Amino acid sequence: GTLPTDCAASPIVCDTHMKHAAAAAARDGGALRCLTFEITSTLVCMSVPLGRVYGEAVRHYKLPCPDDDTMKAAFKSAYGKTNAELPNFGAASLANEREWWRAMIRSTLDQAGCTEALDDETFPLVFQRIYSSFASPDVWAPCPEGASAMRHAKERGLVVGVCSNVYPRYVDQNLPLLGLHRDLDFAATSYEAGALKPSRDVFDAAARKASHVNRLLHGRTQPDVAPGQVLHVGDDLEKDYLAARAVGMHALLFDPDGKAADAAAERGVPASDVIRSLAEVPSRIDELLGAAV
Repeated sequence: GTLPTDCAASPIVCDTHMKHAAAAAARDGGALRCLTFEITSTLVCMSVPLGRVYGEAVRHYKLPCPDDDTMKAAFKSAYGKTNAELPNFGAASLANEREWWRAMIRSTLDQAGCTEALDDETFPLVFQRIYSSFASPDVWAPCPEGASAMRHAKERGLVVGVCSNVYPRYVDQNLPLLGLHRDLDFAATSYEAGALKPSRDVFDAAARKASHVNRLLHGRTQPDVAPGQVLHVGDDLEKDYLAARAVGMHALLFDPDGKAADAAAERGVPASDVIRSLAEVPSRIDELLGAAV
């Protein structure tokens, strides 16, 4: 290939050219071709307690409201109930995920004892305030080092995607809100796939999209991206790490608080596959490419 213009004047191969060569190797035959992430609690983290978001919406209208911990407990109970009745955010039965959240928020307020907030004229106001809050940078923050891990992957010639149990709004609004769309090539969501991880359907969708993007970016003759050429990073032992490994992908378990280490060890997860920071992802990428720097 042609040397980059900033190298052409020198007979010595410069660092920039070496990076281009490494990227080409990754594209043309390297072991790794794609990096994927779970979104929630891996790329995107809540910056305020969940119970507070709900509580503040109720208190905004000067309505009685329990403390934030009680509200959080009500949310967890309502989430389980709503997801059992309308799995996968209502993908198969409702017009959109907003309707799922309407049912979910109503159930949360009911279980928290916020009866005045459930009044026919009041509930739409409280619902909108809660729903809008979850499209705000007041609630969400990028998990540290996620963006730099995505950038490193792109610099090494990889396709970058998300493989996540989420609905469209996360991809349409939340990721761009935090600047996490810039190095993102594709999104494979449970909502679109019609199944939740740990089902392989979401991972298969990710591999198909990665294959198509790889051909668009690096040449129409590129072969399909095989599962063994994908590295998936997520925070859930069952739904991310073990599910990805079961379909043949490489995987890292993101465990920033160290709470999953014992359970992971019991399931035979190598300690080297459990990371405390997304800053550890670039070195694993380099290792899998066989060109650690």
